[in-house]
Amino acid sequence: MSYVPRLTLIATAALLFAASAQAQSELKILAPASVGGGWDGTAQAIAETLRTEKLVPSVSVYNIPGKAGTLGLAEFVKLKGQPNNLMVTGFVMVAGIPINKSPFDLNSDVTPIARLTTSYEVLLVSTKSPYKTVEDLIGAFKSNPSAIRFGGSSEGGSGHVAVGKLAKELKIPMSQVKFIPSAGGAQAAKAMMGGELDVVSAGYSEIEDLIRSGQVRGLAILAPEAVAGVNLPTLIARGYNVDVSNWRGVVATGRISAAQRSELTVMMTRMVRTDTWKKKLAENKWDAYFASGTTFDRFVRVQKTDVAQLLQDLNILK
Repeated sequence: MSYVPRLTLIATAALLFAASAQAQSELKILAPASVGGGWDGTAQAIAETLRTEKLVPSVSVYNIPGKAGTLGLAEFVKLKGQPNNLMVTGFVMVAGIPINKSPFDLNSDVTPIARLTTSYEVLLVSTKSPYKTVEDLIGAFKSNPSAIRFGGSSEGGSGHVAVGKLAKELKIPMSQVKFIPSAGGAQAAKAMMGGELDVVSAGYSEIEDLIRSGQVRGLAILAPEAVAGVNLPTLIARGYNVDVSNWRGVVATGRISAAQRSELTVMMTRMVRTDTWKKKLAENKWDAYFASGTTFDRFVRVQKTDVAQLLQDLNILK
């Protein structure tokens, strides 16, 4: 009579062990954006670090771009219960879910594992722009809001939110703001250099080289305080309460066990402590922004509420 439950327990343990071994031996990372974009770069950096540090024997990256990551999210949730899968996520997806009316949730349909990096938005113009300082831009924005062609990443992304928060701070209705989205901040900067845009909001890590080489002019960094090594004023220091952080992290599939979630969390925790990862941060101009476990889970919950309210306040949600 006791053999059946005992055999069941043994079989269950064997399955859990096999799943854990699979997660340790082979890992797939979804970048829900195009090759070469910020999420793809993050996924590639994670994969290379895990391989170099021998934290996982086999790691591969694949891409499903579209709609602020929500097309990739829709495919990722189908993998529920598979602990050998991770997906890169971040601020853009938090905003993209309500904008694109995605039915999926970043706490219940997937499993938050770790927040990894952040990059503050920067307002930049071409070297031919009449705006020499951020005060020049703000004066023109107040005077004739719709005359300025703003650009940045996807609709509802960090660039769009940055422009919207500045408009709100200046009491300019979003209906008067002209924002033209691009595939990413770097692409928007190229469009601006080609004369298609007047001002771009992009992550500092994406456009630092353009600023340092003198190809574009940075006006302000949207950080809460001065950033070491960045010779740009903050809007807060100029009296405008506007800061925007484009964070990125990873989630696992839904319905994995507590042990499997713990294993993935430990793996990420070990990864961010390595010299290889620290080198990746420096190479990509990313700021470390690590959080895991319940801390990251709570962070995502707060972000969802705050971003949804912000999108409504800015009339970005249709």
